[in-house]
Amino acid sequence: MSERLWQQLGAASGIVSVMILFGRDLIPSRDYGSEAEEIARTCAAASAPQTIDVVIPLLGIFGLLGLLFFFGSLWSALRRAEGDNGWLSAAAFGGGLASLIILLGSSAGTIAAHNNACAGIDPQLWQTLHDIGSASFFLSFFPLAVLLAASAVVAIRFGALPRWLGWMSAVVAVTLLVGGTAGTIYARDDAGLPILLFELWTVITSIVMMRRVGQPLPTVSTAPTSRAIETG
Repeated sequence: MSERLWQQLGAASGIVSVMILFGRDLIPSRDYGSEAEEIARTCAAASAPQTIDVVIPLLGIFGLLGLLFFFGSLWSALRRAEGDNGWLSAAAFGGGLASLIILLGSSAGTIAAHNNACAGIDPQLWQTLHDIGSASFFLSFFPLAVLLAASAVVAIRFGALPRWLGWMSAVVAVTLLVGGTAGTIYARDDAGLPILLFELWTVITSIVMMRRVGQPLPTVSTAPTSRAIETG
């Protein structure tokens, strides 16, 4: 496999991840009703799971893992433009990685609740474990905002990405901060716009990086500059 194709695959992982996550969201979810009804139906599904019970969680996991490859590809492009000693590219990758850790970690509570559906789990505990997942979803907005903000600065200042995409990154970072604050403090469940903007940004950034593969990117010169001083 050529180096060009290998880099394009890394950049394209963002598009693939968004397609997986977006496709998962298009699958209609079941409305079980009260906590007791959810527990009863989850217990019944555990003995004879349907395809939808297996596909939805797997799509979510695979979509998030695909984003990890995209974050790595983005970090490489940002670091090349910023220079080896740059810290913003590392902050961008760290923000993306932290968001994935929060999202994947929050799934443990939901999995534990489902695994204990037939063991007489308390409905209040059931709801609490699911609320932890919802709260973690909004908390993941903050490290994602770091990812977008750092990418915006590197794009605008160092030309790692087109300037218009850098400004778009800054706008999306603000929407993530607002959405994360509203969801965390005010328990607002209106995360649609920030997530849609982030997914749109991911697709556009993936396309831009794919098109730039093989093209010379701006690099930071590490050679020291000096000014000649004549004495006489």
